[in-house]
Amino acid sequence: MKKILLCITLFCFSQFSLACDEACKRAKAETANNVKFASYLNLKYCKTTSLDFLLQGRKSLQAYREKQLPTAHRGGAKNIRNFIMQRKDWLQECDNYMQLTEQGRIFRDKESTEKIMSSLTNTADELHKIMMRPRAEVESLELVTAAAGQKFDELFKNVDDHYLELQRRGLL
Repeated sequence: MKKILLCITLFCFSQFSLACDEACKRAKAETANNVKFASYLNLKYCKTTSLDFLLQGRKSLQAYREKQLPTAHRGGAKNIRNFIMQRKDWLQECDNYMQLTEQGRIFRDKESTEKIMSSLTNTADELHKIMMRPRAEVESLELVTAAAGQKFDELFKNVDDHYLELQRRGLL
């Protein structure tokens, strides 16, 4: 009888006292997936990165979409494409970290994350087409930038939908 009580007590103790904090989750994920996470990666950093993209990154992209995209300037397209790809890399790094440490996704769930990441890729691809287009004496800038404009609008819709969802849930 004492042995059974001791086993039950030890089981209960092990279930409640050994909660795995972020450092524990990080170590487990590194071991299980044979990776070494960058020292700066943690949940707080990733949440800040996500929020910064939702607020500041979106604002910068909107300003480019309204003021610079209509000019179809190759240098501007290259700069904003680099901006998008850099943010996407940061967000993917955080999403990977959060998934492997079992702390969710960068944009709350798989569907939102995939939509936003795909929109970033599609927008960057359209900007690349603007950069690589052949030079022409006469060209309609509206036609040159139409597809990119649509991709920006898609990206903004996906980001705004996610932002509103966070607000509805009281997470912002």
